Amino acid sequence: MNGACRSTKRRRDASDSLTERQDIFVGHVSDSAKRAFTLIEIVIALTIVAVLAAATVPMLKGFQDERLAREPVTALLKLAREARMRAMQEKRPYQVAFHATGFTASRYFNPYLQLAELNEFLESGEEEPAVVSTMEEGDKSDLDNGAGSSKTSELPLAPPPPKYDEHWSENYELPKEVKYQIQHWYDAEPTTVEGDVVKLWVFQPSGVCQPLKIHVEGPSSTFDVEFAALTADIVKETADLR
Repeated sequence: MNGACRSTKRRRDASDSLTERQDIFVGHVSDSAKRAFTLIEIVIALTIVAVLAAATVPMLKGFQDERLAREPVTALLKLAREARMRAMQEKRPYQVAFHATGFTASRYFNPYLQLAELNEFLESGEEEPAVVSTMEEGDKSDLDNGAGSSKTSELPLAPPPPKYDEHWSENYELPKEVKYQIQHWYDAEPTTVEGDVVKLWVFQPSGVCQPLKIHVEGPSSTFDVEFAALTADIVKETADLR
């Protein structure tokens, strides 16, 4: 009886030992399988990243090239909005002057503006000295209200007329390899802006301006843009990036 029990116990021990070995073996296999599967995942992930990077780099370069090529159009839109805003605020016309080297925004002062006169206006603005008051701060109140250096009446005085910067201007210089044409609504054909040619885009105190088309051509791109008459915003744009 005792011998039978011992025999049964040995068989159980042997069976338990075999089961433990099998579990250990299966555990090793499972760990190896897990490690191999993780390595495959890493390889797949790196492959996907490499493919996305290869596709993204040319796309980003294309966006950068388009931004640089479109820079003249962006600069003109900025100048037009600034000139229109000033015209409405100051209740007097402003302009964007087109010339061979770029665009210049300023107050409107001559409908037949020549390049030499425009350059003279820009140079006079650079040389205009700043006006510095020599009065004490406490003595300025009456002058600001239109009176003399000492107050002579208790009655309210009319405010002085607003003071504007007569020589304000903003300029954008075109890259040397870029050429352009403009066309007003009354022009039968576009005008190539080159040499001493100066064309004006005038903004009235109401904010109204002439509708305008501009054709900008660079070494690797062409833009055709139309600006609205009421807002000077872009209403139509066609781009050809070569």
